[in-house]
Amino acid sequence: MRELIAIIILVLVIWGVLRIMGVHTSFNVLPALLPGEKVLFFKRWVWAGSAKSLPTNRVWVSPPLLLEHGLYITDRRVLNIFHMFRLLTQDFSQWFDGKEEAGGADLVKDVTVGKNLLGSYLEVVSESPVKRWYRSRRFRLRLYMRNPAFVCQIISEAMGKIRA
Repeated sequence: MRELIAIIILVLVIWGVLRIMGVHTSFNVLPALLPGEKVLFFKRWVWAGSAKSLPTNRVWVSPPLLLEHGLYITDRRVLNIFHMFRLLTQDFSQWFDGKEEAGGADLVKDVTVGKNLLGSYLEVVSESPVKRWYRSRRFRLRLYMRNPAFVCQIISEAMGKIRA
């Protein structure tokens, strides 16, 4: 019983800290898609990722039940969904140019694939028109997965750019 209470307190503290930082969190397991938004691709589980936006550099893995990272590619954005303990959901969007929801949104500037010691990855680079206290305007997100070239092609087509 004590363990359950400790987990509930931990989830509430994480939720509160993320809300204070301006990160969109909820207790809804489904993504908040906009009216008329069309899902082009869905990946239930991204096994690892990294994010670089100076002065921070973050790396994470997605062990089931603790932190699960899902990916949606829509006709308007790249939507990353993080489920913590399958209770708390955090989402982060990188919008395609001209399709953003708000003025302070991250806009996708480039999408590429690569490979390093951790394996094949999809890299999505975005920029924010607004400077935030905890990160720079430029944001690089690497998602480690199988067949990232296929996902890169979908994003490129959604952006209106065809890459060879």
